[in-house]
Amino acid sequence: MNAAKIVRILGLLAAIVFAFVTFSYAGLVMVLLGLAIGYFVDKGDRILYLAMTIALATGVADALSSVPPQAVGDALTKILGNVSTIISAGAVTVIGMRIYERVME
Repeated sequence: MNAAKIVRILGLLAAIVFAFVTFSYAGLVMVLLGLAIGYFVDKGDRILYLAMTIALATGVADALSSVPPQAVGDALTKILGNVSTIISAGAVTVIGMRIYERVME
């Protein structure tokens, strides 16, 4: 198992755990994991990653809130919201890496 896979698994676990557990630094942990995940995005996958970021940030995460029973829908919405936070932080790294590559050409 390589570092990229470990960081992705930790990000997904954090998204799930922080949907149910209150932790004062949960946002910081998710952002740091997202920044690390963004570092491991392959050059060929960057456009897809940014498209996924836009989709999650524009309301896809809220689409499951009406799943019955209400508790299940709310839990799924919280998990996808946390995933959106992590993916959005990763997008910052992807954009920063692209800017760095362009400047260093």
